[in-house]
Amino acid sequence: MKDIIILTLRTAVGVCAAGLLLIFLINILSSITNVGSIAGAIACFWILCMTIAPVHEWLVQLFSHTVATRFIYRFVCVCMAVFIAYGAAVTAAMAVCASVKPKENATVIVLGAQVKNGGPSTMLRGRILAAETYLKQHPDAKAVLSGGKGEDEAISEALCMYNELVKSGIDGDRLYLEDKSTNTTENFKFSQEVIEKNGLNKDLVVVTDGFHQLRARIIIHQLGIKESVGTCNADTSFLYLPTFVVREWFALPFQVLFR
Repeated sequence: MKDIIILTLRTAVGVCAAGLLLIFLINILSSITNVGSIAGAIACFWILCMTIAPVHEWLVQLFSHTVATRFIYRFVCVCMAVFIAYGAAVTAAMAVCASVKPKENATVIVLGAQVKNGGPSTMLRGRILAAETYLKQHPDAKAVLSGGKGEDEAISEALCMYNELVKSGIDGDRLYLEDKSTNTTENFKFSQEVIEKNGLNKDLVVVTDGFHQLRARIIIHQLGIKESVGTCNADTSFLYLPTFVVREWFALPFQVLFR
């Protein structure tokens, strides 16, 4: 019975690893090549090797010839196990931070994302749709649209969001543009200035992708923002989600240590 349970668990983990590996490889082949897709692919490949018994046994034999090779094998296994455990803990924290309910009619801060020549990128469109839904459900709420203009963007991210929201029926008088920021820290810092200048409700609801909410909350804490902060999450395509979740695993320590 014990052997059956172990075999079932190994099979389940292996299947999950294989599926995620395929997603990471699709991302890499689609030019979404960053630390998330690369590290995710390596971790899933390692898990796959550990769960396929013949491959695992072959690796053990391959690295068993000398003290040095045995040390290398064990060192890699420990590092990968620690990395995956860390990632699991961070992902759980992401899920918790993405589920914080905002206060009624809180001021919306919509975090920008890339603007392409034809309009908002897939990620930015998801955030626009989430903001639209929240604003229609809370007609007294107002929003700060935050995002500057990159060198490869025709217009600022804030203006792109404004145009799309107005097209969807949101009154432009409810929308305030913050078009100077170049990163998430500046998004919040400059948005706070807009909120103060216009006397908006200081209770906040952050519109971004769910995987981004943990880092957003850390930045809010670093900036000393004390008001209530809730979340409103964009729908992220599952094809891209694993890559960006793993990328956040790397971004968070840098945000904490080198802000």
